[in-house]
Amino acid sequence: MVTARRIVQTISLILLHSSWGPQLKSLCTPVLSCHSCILSWFACPIGVFVHYSGYRLFPFLAVGTVLLLGVVFGRLLCGWACPFGFLQDLLYKIKSPKVFLPKWTAKTKYVILVVMVFLLPFMFGEQTAFSFCNFCPASAIQVTIPNLITGGFQTVSAATVVKLGILVGVLVLVVFSSRAFCKVFCPIGALLAPLNFLSFWTVKVPTDNCVSCKKCSRVCPTRAEPDSRIVEGTTPNRALECIVCHDCQPVCPQKDGEGSEE
Repeated sequence: MVTARRIVQTISLILLHSSWGPQLKSLCTPVLSCHSCILSWFACPIGVFVHYSGYRLFPFLAVGTVLLLGVVFGRLLCGWACPFGFLQDLLYKIKSPKVFLPKWTAKTKYVILVVMVFLLPFMFGEQTAFSFCNFCPASAIQVTIPNLITGGFQTVSAATVVKLGILVGVLVLVVFSSRAFCKVFCPIGALLAPLNFLSFWTVKVPTDNCVSCKKCSRVCPTRAEPDSRIVEGTTPNRALECIVCHDCQPVCPQKDGEGSEE
C-alpha cells in the first residue's frame, strides 16, 4: 500500500506541475500547491479564499469544489495527491530522533484558517502582510525561490527572509515529526478534516477480530489512532487527523482472518 501511494504521489506531483502554458486557474484542487507557480495547472483554494476575502466576495466555485471533493474523498487527497504532503513523507524517512507533537497543537490549523485565510484578508484586504499566502512554505518552494534565482537574488526583502525562514523551520520539523505541517499548520487540512465524517470514501476495517495490538496506530503518519475505531468496527478514516493513507490496513496481523489471539 505504501509503494502504491508513493507512485500515485509522484504521478500527482508531475501532473499538477506540468503546464507548458495553458492553465485552468478558474478551478482549484484542495492540495497545497501555489497557483502562482508557472507550472501549476490549477488554483490553490487557500489563495482563492484569501483573494475573495480581500474583496469581500464569496468564492462559490472554490467552496463548491472543495466541498464536493471533501464529501467524496475526505482527506484522501492529503494522503495521496498533495505535493507538500509527499515532500513531508520523504523528509521523515531521514534517519533522526522522532518526536510526537502534543494533540492540542492540531487545533492551530483551524485558527490559521479562520484568522489568516478569512478574517485578516477580509478586514485589511488581500494584500495584508499577514495572509497565509505570505508565509506558505509551498509558495516559498514553488514561487519565492525560483524568483530569487531568476532575479539574481536582487529582490530579497524582509518578508522574503521571513518566508524562507518559515520554510526552513517547517522542513526541519517534518524530519523529526511525521506530517507535522499537515497536523498543525495546514489550512487545507483544516477545511477537509470535518468532511472525513461525511465522505463516501471509506477505509475498510481490516479485521473483525481486533486484538488491540496497535500496530495500525504505530504506522499512522498523523497519529490518528485508527485502532480506537477498528476495535469498534468503525471505518478508521472517521477522524479529523486521518489523511486516508490506508497504511493501517496491511499491517494488521488479524486481517482477513489471519493470525490468532494468544
